[in-house]
This record gives sequence, C-alpha cells and structure tokens, in this order.
Amino acid sequence: MTTMVCFSAAGAAYCLPVGAARAVRPADGVVALPAARPDVTGIVPGDPPLTVISPLGAGGRQILVVEAGEKRFGLLVDAVSGLRRVDDADIRHAPGGQDRMLVSGTIDAGDGLILVADPVALAERL
Repeated sequence: MTTMVCFSAAGAAYCLPVGAARAVRPADGVVALPAARPDVTGIVPGDPPLTVISPLGAGGRQILVVEAGEKRFGLLVDAVSGLRRVDDADIRHAPGGQDRMLVSGTIDAGDGLILVADPVALAERL
C-alpha cells in the first residue's frame, strides 16, 4: 500500500506519493521570475525562496511543496483534496503519448481516472 496526496490541476485529478510532499500553502505572493523557464510560474519569498512550477496547467489557488532528490519546489495546483491509500497493484503503467514523462501511472478510482505525478520528473522542470 502507498499513501498518496491527491490534488487537482487544470481539471484533472492527480496524486503523488506522500513521502515527496512537504506542505500546502496558498498561492498568493508568487513573484514573477525574469527569464524563467517555460514551466516556472515564479518564486515565493522565503529563506531560501521557493521556485514554483506549473507543468500540469496554468493557474491554481494552492502550492503543494514537493521534495524530490536534492530539490524542493512548489507545484501550482487548483486544490489539494487529501490523502488516499492505494494498493500498489492498482497503479497502472504510464499512459503513452507524453512529450515529458510527468505522469508515471494511472489509478482507476471508480468515479474517474487519477494520474500519478512523478516528483522526480517534476523536479527536472527546474
């Protein structure tokens, strides 16, 4: 069994392993970063400042703080909805057709499809 943090972005349902999630915070206060990479929304003041990315879709009301490897960053999402325990056998392979492998698998939740976001692949967007 794996515990996942569930969230929505750009009208889709997502989750990622809870071990990669560090916090949830409001998205207000994001400052634009000059000459930012395409998926970088901006930074949130702090020590050190937190880079915020939005590769799953523009907009969002919350920032899910994620840590993958040596990188800590904010993921802009519409809303974090909570935790879900998932049997590892219920996680299917990643869907084909991705230009960037941000989704590492899918879960059939009965009431819809949940995309499993890959924290390491997200961190590579920095």
